[in-house]
Amino acid sequence: MEDWLRRAAIDSGDRPFLVHPDGTHTTFGDVEHQARGIVGALRSAGLGEGDVVAVMPGNDAASVARLFAVPRIGAATLIVNARLAPAEVSDQLLRARAAAAFDGLGGLPDPGDVGRPDDSIALDPEGDHSILFTSGSTGRPKAVRLTWENLEASAAASAAVVGHDSNDRWHAALPIYHVGGLAILVRSARQQTAMYLEPSFDPIRAAGLLVDGAATLGSLVAPMLRSILAVEPGPYRGVKALLIGGGAAPLDLLTQAAEAGLPVLPTYGMTETASQIATRPLSEGLRPGMSAVPVPGARVRIAADGVIEVDGPMVSPGYLHQPDRDGWLRTSDVGELVDGRLTVFGRVDDVIISGGENIHPAEIERVLSEVEGVIRVVVVGVPNDRWGEEVVAVVEGDVGPGALDRYARYHLAGYKIPKRWVLVPSIPTLAIGKPDRAAIRALAAGQS
Repeated sequence: MEDWLRRAAIDSGDRPFLVHPDGTHTTFGDVEHQARGIVGALRSAGLGEGDVVAVMPGNDAASVARLFAVPRIGAATLIVNARLAPAEVSDQLLRARAAAAFDGLGGLPDPGDVGRPDDSIALDPEGDHSILFTSGSTGRPKAVRLTWENLEASAAASAAVVGHDSNDRWHAALPIYHVGGLAILVRSARQQTAMYLEPSFDPIRAAGLLVDGAATLGSLVAPMLRSILAVEPGPYRGVKALLIGGGAAPLDLLTQAAEAGLPVLPTYGMTETASQIATRPLSEGLRPGMSAVPVPGARVRIAADGVIEVDGPMVSPGYLHQPDRDGWLRTSDVGELVDGRLTVFGRVDDVIISGGENIHPAEIERVLSEVEGVIRVVVVGVPNDRWGEEVVAVVEGDVGPGALDRYARYHLAGYKIPKRWVLVPSIPTLAIGKPDRAAIRALAAGQS
């Protein structure tokens, strides 16, 4: 394999790589030039193989160059979430044993962005390219190691699934400190295509780019898609596919997108799989549904207890300062695999046990999301002396408990019907837009 940016700079140096909101662009050659200067600065600072260099990237050209430069010296890039509190940043820098950080992050030495240009590349396919901490939604965040090979395999599989070719432009509003944003960088450099690098998500701009096909591909979470359709109901022409991750997308939203001409591909993945591991086929983009198919090279199976296990070249070798994994990676999710198609029910920790029955919140959430006026719904279990746990639905939208209860009683078994309804102005979320279930459980328990 080759360094993706270097190959793109050789083959397509004058072509746009990063397209900015002000209409300007940065070419592959421009980013390559910046990366070589950073490599020189890193080497002058005495950094090299085995080191960890921290970056807290924004969605900007300078950050992109840093992310491509650090792995070239044989070091791993610790990608730090810009939304973390100072204490959380310090903890991650310490746990990763970072030797340096850009912009003096955490008081560590700053190698700087400008040095004597250095075009050397220390590329070990099995060597660590990046380190990203998980969101911590199931406990203390884990430091995931992603190798060059992991990112290459993930990008290759994605290209095959969505037909990513030289004419595409990817709408990139996900933060690049998240694996979903990082993956877009690698995919675009590997395929030598442009990406609309958005400093933040703007539904009006996103709708404008997608409605006429200026952006042909995109990666979003469900609330982003809903806000886009609220701005511009369509029809959309020229969009090849929108990957939707970060949790289950409501069926009504998928139906609305299909009616607007937006092919939406629900995607299942995680930091440990360098983004997507299973995606709905491109041919089914206008057929609303949540079942997905493992991407090329990926293997998915269901353990006896219903937990999803994965393997393949895109799956991380393990966590930082821990032994490499041996065999399949056991995820934190439960699901089913029928005729090669994966349906994800939700996280193991999200399963509600009420009156001896196992209840999957995702099933209830899918039903309730069909109620008119519901924007977003999250179902959680809270302790109950009689049942062990009781089912509580936390709902964002313009809808009352009566309508929700009537719909639930018609479509769900009695033991799955929420015992309480908590109406909120907005659902608490994590940085990437996924529901913050810990905060939601606390909210639900506090209103008992």
